[in-house]
Amino acid sequence: MVNQEEIVKRLKQFVKERNMPHLLFAGPPGTGKTTAAHALAHDFYGPDYRMYMLELNASVTKDTPILVKVNGKTCRTTFKELDRLYFNNDSKVLKLYDGEYVKVNDLDVLGIDKSTGKVKWFKASWIIRHKAKYVVKITLKGGGVIKLTGNHSVLVIDEDGNLVEKKASEIRPDDYLISFVTTLQGDRKVIDLEKHIIRNHSRIKAKKHLILNEKSAWLLGLYVAEGALGFRKSISNILTSGQAMITVSYPKEISLATKVIDAALSYDIPIYINLVGSGFNRERSSAMQIRLLNTALARYLMREAYSEGRIARFKRVPSMIYESHEKARIAFLKGVYEGEGSGKWGSVVRIVSKSKDLLIDLAWLARITGIESSIYDNEVRLIWKGRMKYKKSDLLPVKPFIKFFKKIEKAININWRYVLRHQLYEGKETVPKEKLKSIMESIDIGKLNKEEYETYKKLVTLINSDIHVIKVTDTEVISYGDYVYDISVPGNETFFAGTIPILLHNSDERGIDVIRSKVKEFARSKLPAEIPFKIVLLDEADNMTADAQQALRRLMEMYVGVTRFILIANYPSKIIEPIQSRCAVFRFTPLKKEDVIARLKWIAEKEKVSYDNDALEVIFELSEGDLRRAINLLQASAALGKVTVTTVYKVVGLAHPKEIREMIKLAFDGKFLEARNKLRQLMIDYGLSGLDVVKQLHREIFSPDFKVPEELRVIIADYLGEIQFRLVEGADDEIQLNALLARLALLGRKFSSVISSRR
Repeated sequence: MVNQEEIVKRLKQFVKERNMPHLLFAGPPGTGKTTAAHALAHDFYGPDYRMYMLELNASVTKDTPILVKVNGKTCRTTFKELDRLYFNNDSKVLKLYDGEYVKVNDLDVLGIDKSTGKVKWFKASWIIRHKAKYVVKITLKGGGVIKLTGNHSVLVIDEDGNLVEKKASEIRPDDYLISFVTTLQGDRKVIDLEKHIIRNHSRIKAKKHLILNEKSAWLLGLYVAEGALGFRKSISNILTSGQAMITVSYPKEISLATKVIDAALSYDIPIYINLVGSGFNRERSSAMQIRLLNTALARYLMREAYSEGRIARFKRVPSMIYESHEKARIAFLKGVYEGEGSGKWGSVVRIVSKSKDLLIDLAWLARITGIESSIYDNEVRLIWKGRMKYKKSDLLPVKPFIKFFKKIEKAININWRYVLRHQLYEGKETVPKEKLKSIMESIDIGKLNKEEYETYKKLVTLINSDIHVIKVTDTEVISYGDYVYDISVPGNETFFAGTIPILLHNSDERGIDVIRSKVKEFARSKLPAEIPFKIVLLDEADNMTADAQQALRRLMEMYVGVTRFILIANYPSKIIEPIQSRCAVFRFTPLKKEDVIARLKWIAEKEKVSYDNDALEVIFELSEGDLRRAINLLQASAALGKVTVTTVYKVVGLAHPKEIREMIKLAFDGKFLEARNKLRQLMIDYGLSGLDVVKQLHREIFSPDFKVPEELRVIIADYLGEIQFRLVEGADDEIQLNALLARLALLGRKFSSVISSRR
């Protein structure tokens, strides 16, 4: 630990005495509070200290995909959309410190039944959101991505075959997270076109209710891949004369056209067919366009097959498809494949699309239909069997099984070491379920003792479960600065989310329910140890609800004989006085510049990273004494090559100070339009918001390179504060920043003689 010598000295005394009171670690982010707590627990309990320490934690970003049921209707959505749905009524939002809670009664999420290993729907009770500055971006083999706060827990399989929690900040490349492939039960669905009919009269011969069977689902899938909509607008601006148009290659895909025509006619949908000429030779037809002349169907597709507008990049899977029976879901996927896919159906296929949302929809749809999926920038892959003759969705970590097989070797009736030779001798970390099943079936369970039999049953459940593991390829801490979300699932505490579904723990564990249950359960448990107490580590304690803090105070009193609490807070004033009075308070101070830079140099030399000293100075200024952020900036900058001032500003998404000063100079010189053009260039090139620009201007006016009279510096600082307030309140970025440049131009004219003399 750096720059906290007095704190280290006091903590070492606790270790020496083999006892400690409740502790409150207070101070800015990145100063070593969490590290100190872990180091203290390690010194008390040794390498297995995590057995004796309970950590309570937080959440996923707003763009995280998730499959839910809202009021019984299934849809693939994001937390951003759930926010719009549930946080739109202030009277229902419970605001406690920086956290906001909404009670939900109509929301179901997919989770894992831990007793069977099967994926099923679970009722959610709360949606929680709070702001986070940074998140961890985890990239998975197969293209999946999930972004969550560092203290949000994911579920992993440990060496004993148990599902255990692991913080996102502790996940490293080559670790394995948990996903699933299952076949959810569906129902017979009917598309009600009648409610999309504007004028219901006898001339409409087409069926008004379409049964969602294999034929109609296939047609919908082909439309999602290749279709477009056309309407006329009436005088009253109502969309009329609707038609769904499907275009196929001609004559190459004539069989596809025949299937479309057959499906349309079976539902009495009028059609119109025309051939489209080649762009090179108008006399040669290269495509066939089939128009389904049904306004109600077109209006249904506009509502269900697009997130907005009627263009390809907004296409989606209609929500009814998720709820349909398995054969209809497979037919829909095949329709999409025949429109925009390549590869061999039943082996591996690739489906391309301009719509990122559609690719994610298809990935989730496949996984609830018994088909493995992976996702990349412009395509989704459906996988039945790969090059190695087995699916990756059959893979489990091999360690818990090898550990068990070695223990009960005499009860196994086949040469299990030969079956797992690649795992034992070539270092392969995963194994197909079929191989494990063949070994488990050869075990003479009559030779197992009670403990071994319990392990046997647990591992059999794992083999027969819906879950499998998926490899982490990269982790990265990125700036975020927005709401993150969590879902509370009573009695289960898990849910799946991500571009590829990943099993998460509902980790916003600072609420009253967890304080009353999980902490109480841990405090009551007895573990063999020389130290007579266990440790509960409560991070972000300043974000606890008021009621939860009162519950915590009572627990601290009730279990003081067997449990010690370590509370970590950036703002200790938010901790109620009765808790503060029960804790020894340690105040962590921001790290000194020389300490941060020395640490960065040490890391750079160990990792063989080339750097400029000026770049390390900039990293310190941007991190503001937060060593964790400084290290993350160094890591991100090193990914671009040599760490320079330019690369540092590039990774944090800020403009180079020279360019900010150039814009200020143009404004001072009265070149308002040039300054305005420079501002626009900076906002476009660096993706800056109005608040970003104001913050950089604020940083520059206090820079030693900004040589202006003190009076002018004060005026600018005051006006920047006013502009910042307006922007936070929702004022227009461009208007406010133009007003700021105009004020700088006027100030430049007023102080022109003084400014010129100082340049």
